[in-house]
Amino acid sequence: MKNQWSTIKQGIIQRKKVIMTVSIASVLLFGGAAGTAVYAVNKGALSEDEAVKMISEKLGGEVTQFEKDWDQPMTYEMTVKTEEGYQDVDVDAEKGEILSQEMEDDDNEDMSTQKSVETAKISMDQAEKIALKKVDGQITDVELDSENGILVYELEINQGQKEYDVVVDATTGKVLKTELDD
Repeated sequence: MKNQWSTIKQGIIQRKKVIMTVSIASVLLFGGAAGTAVYAVNKGALSEDEAVKMISEKLGGEVTQFEKDWDQPMTYEMTVKTEEGYQDVDVDAEKGEILSQEMEDDDNEDMSTQKSVETAKISMDQAEKIALKKVDGQITDVELDSENGILVYELEINQGQKEYDVVVDATTGKVLKTELDD
């Protein structure tokens, strides 16, 4: 009888070892795969701040709008205010190369928006920080716009599977609207 219990006990211990080994291997395998995927997406990628700084210096202007386009290849779409006017620029997010660059047509440009950019008291960086205090996540789009006669920053923030629209007053820094985007 003692031998049977010993055999059963050894069998249970052996099964526990197998289950633990399989569990640990699974965690390492999936963790490694997830880490590799994150690395592959971000490897060599130019950060948003680096891209804005590079384009500002290269074009001698200020980035007034910024949007990340997740298509492949991932790009940063920017509007840059220079001495010559506003330019729309697409930048390869991995290599930092300018993919396209085009002057905005002054005939179609809303002059009040151009003047508003110059008079905004809250910078885009400040608006982003304010919005992230309201909704924690990753900013995917920022635009300076006029809404009901008020100069505002419109931000899109991804929070997991959810996307929020946050509107920040460009003069006062007050959050005017936070809305879950459907």
